[in-house]
Amino acid sequence: MADKTVFTIGHSTHEIEYFIDLLNKFDINCVIDVRSSPYSRIAPQFNKPTLNSTLRENNIIYMHFEKEFGARHTKPSLLDEDGNVDFDKVRETDEFKQGVQRLKNGLDRGYKIALMCSEANPFDCHRFSMISYQLVREGMYVNHILQNGNSIDNSELEDWLLKKYHRQLLPQSTFFEVVTRETQIEDAYRLRGKDVAFSALKAYQEEPAGS
Repeated sequence: MADKTVFTIGHSTHEIEYFIDLLNKFDINCVIDVRSSPYSRIAPQFNKPTLNSTLRENNIIYMHFEKEFGARHTKPSLLDEDGNVDFDKVRETDEFKQGVQRLKNGLDRGYKIALMCSEANPFDCHRFSMISYQLVREGMYVNHILQNGNSIDNSELEDWLLKKYHRQLLPQSTFFEVVTRETQIEDAYRLRGKDVAFSALKAYQEEPAGS
């Protein structure tokens, strides 16, 4: 039976040699880039052409799922009332669903896959709150590779969600109604999504005149 574990990783400002070491530690042989813009001013070793070439030299496949798993959307139909990307809406798009299916196909073929974005901490990235959320619900297991070389299961990040949002924002059980952990986690994911989502409105306001 195929291993249904998907890894995630943030490239941060790692030296490329260390990044490759992290991938090798977990036997990753396929990296799926989930950045909408696959370039980094402060870490040019992770610019798409350079990274693609480096990974190929190390027998690791590079793929870019910008349309499938990218988080920077500007279509009004994918935004909330505040102009932020709504992860629930993105997950309902054909492109996202196709990305999930392609990921499943890769796992079935025996690839060890890591979803890569830029943020070092998965808690601060859409690879957790937008993508991993759905993968778990599709029967996959998600492990997040951390900056120090350790990894944590997605359920541990869900524990972080509950701790961060528990008291002030999540519904609580009362004498008349029991609120389950599952309900609280669902609400916490939405809150986290709002906190990390790309703001199309803000990006438009900051765009230089004439650009």
